[in-house]
Amino acid sequence: MRGKIGRFQVMALLQAARYFLLKGDLERAKSFGLNRAIFYAWAKRSGGKVRMHRAAGASAPSIPRATRGIEQLGDERAYVNDEGLFTIGDEVQRPEDYDEQVARRIEEVVPYDRAWKAALNYLRSFPTDILLDQRKFYERVYLPVRDRFEELVSSYS
Repeated sequence: MRGKIGRFQVMALLQAARYFLLKGDLERAKSFGLNRAIFYAWAKRSGGKVRMHRAAGASAPSIPRATRGIEQLGDERAYVNDEGLFTIGDEVQRPEDYDEQVARRIEEVVPYDRAWKAALNYLRSFPTDILLDQRKFYERVYLPVRDRFEELVSSYS
């Protein structure tokens, strides 16, 4: 392996794999993965733990009037446009954005296909109720591997 996969990419990959396992749609999984990684990065910068409710004093990302709907994955809700792609503010997280911001950067460290396979295999080791619970997913799935994802790729691919 050639370096380290960043936390943002680990979050996006695991969230995309989570969506794919639960819903079976790869393009929307990429959109969801990037969306959730952006959301968690925003929450971290806004000064608090990621919670199901907004941290006191923190302002949420703007939600445009053009947003068409909300999709729920377990206890987590995210905004979607007419095409079913996830949005934050006026920005749509497109599959090609995921490929550029996540897959390409992972590919610099380890073949992306190998990382994707490892993420799917790792997530399959958890019961569905953990994958459907935002807090449990963050604490039990993401946190233990966020800084050692390369080891997970070696173990699960």
